[in-house]
Order: sequence, then C-alpha cells, then structure tokens
Amino acid sequence: MNDYLKFLEYIVPATVGIRSVTSQRHPSARILGTERMGSGAIIDADGHILTVGYVVMGARTIEITLPDQRQFPATLVCQDFESGIAILQTTARDLPTVPLGRSSTLKEGDKVIIVAATDQTQRMASPGFISALRPFDAYWEYMLDRAILTTAMNPGFGGGPVLDALGQMIGVLSLNLNSPKEMSLAIPIDLFHRVKDSVFTYGEILGRRPRPWVGIYTEPVEGGVAVIGLIPNGPASRAGLEVKDVILELDGLEVPGRRELYEMMWRKRAGEELTFTVQRGEDIHEIRVTSIDRAEFYR
Repeated sequence: MNDYLKFLEYIVPATVGIRSVTSQRHPSARILGTERMGSGAIIDADGHILTVGYVVMGARTIEITLPDQRQFPATLVCQDFESGIAILQTTARDLPTVPLGRSSTLKEGDKVIIVAATDQTQRMASPGFISALRPFDAYWEYMLDRAILTTAMNPGFGGGPVLDALGQMIGVLSLNLNSPKEMSLAIPIDLFHRVKDSVFTYGEILGRRPRPWVGIYTEPVEGGVAVIGLIPNGPASRAGLEVKDVILELDGLEVPGRRELYEMMWRKRAGEELTFTVQRGEDIHEIRVTSIDRAEFYR
C-alpha cells in the first residue's frame, strides 16, 4: 500500500473529471442520456486524455476538471469503436501526466489500482488484483480478445486509469461487472498503442478495415443467438430483424454462439451484405442486412 501511496501523489493530479453534453438527436442519447460524467487520464504534454468511449460519444461539448478545480474545454480527437477507447485533447499545457505501460506483459495475480473521479474534483482509488486475462464479448457487437478483469472495484465514474504496481497505466476502466472475483473490466492499453501514431498524426485510425456493424443487441441461447434489442434506424432494424428473433445462421453457416457470430460478421467489410437466417416463432426467415461502419452511424 505504501508503494501505491507514493505514485498516487502524481497520478491523482493527472486524473480528470469529464462532463460531456450530447444532443438529444444523437443516436446514443436514448440509452446514455445527454449529459454524462466520466473519468480520464492526461497522458502527454500535448494535452491528450484517454477515457472510455461511451462517456463522450456524440458530445457537442466536453469539459474536464482537475482535482485542483481548474477547468478546461476538450475536444474529441478520435473514438475507437473496436477497443472502446476515446482520445480527447485539451488546449491547456504544462499539466501533470500519467505514464503509460504495456498490457502485453500482464499476468493473473498482478497488483492493480483503479483511480477514478467521483465528482469533478474528488478522486478515489481502489486496489486489487488481475483475476483474469481472457476474451470478453458483450451484447452490443463488442468483443475484446484479451480483456483485463480485476478484483478492484470501480470507485467512481468510468474511463479512469487502471495502473500496475509501478504506477503505469495498463488499461482504461470500462465496465462494472460486480462479481466477487471479477469486479471491473478494463480495456488493455496496448490497443491504444497500436493506433496512437495514426490518431496523433491524422486524427483518425488509418490502415485498419472498419468492421461491419448492423445495430443489434444479442444474447446467447440454446441453438443460436437471440436478438434482445435493436438500434432504432440501424441497419438491422431497417432491414426487418425483430426482437426475439433467434439467429441460426449467418450467410448459410451455423452460428453456435455470440462470439462466433461477431467473428463471422467481422470477416466481411463494412458496407457488405449479411444474410441472417432467423427463427421467428415457428417460422424461419432470411433477412438481408447491409452493414455499415459504426463510426459513421454515431458521427
């Protein structure tokens, strides 16, 4: 604990509270609301800040607050829908920074600590251990090959830094899982390292093929994957998929589970057609959906 207290002296001043405001018209507003609070970490002298994407998705205005009560506007540089990380930038300079580590060397049992904003100026820290490094898939067409799961509780708003025992940021806090062994999920920092040169140079991720996205919420069930929700005006909704449909096949191939469904979808390019064979009550239907790039839908 003494080691934690030492590096928290320079980590806490570099952890920001984030307040973003999104238009009521934005597609994310119905689920996430128009005013959102989050945490973030200043990572360099140019004022770049890492946070989790849902905090700032579609934001018209973003304001960051330091623990010393200084407030600055920020802009969204890039949102990586594949990883779930968002990169912001403030015009303020000479700010404290959080050093970045690597997540590839992590192993189960390693000590971690989460730092998060509980309001605009207050910060809290929560220590724990890495309980698992494993694939993670979620209902909103999202998957990580090597998510960081920890026993540390999220002490505040999402998006804050997850640190190793040396005080280096090795992940971005994403979700509360609330099981005794897996309290929190973090996005590995190496997913940011892979795209940072492109983001800092061009303001976007170049050289990576956008994944096809159709706007479905899914849950694995016996015999397939059930549609439990649809994004209004998304590709699947417009094409005629319905809640309670059970996806049996994709492009004529059996779908054994949600992870496999995503992998099969992502073999194609955004903009290509996907054919879903679904069971609807006692009937079987084929629904052709023209996929899109999720970033374009939420722009």
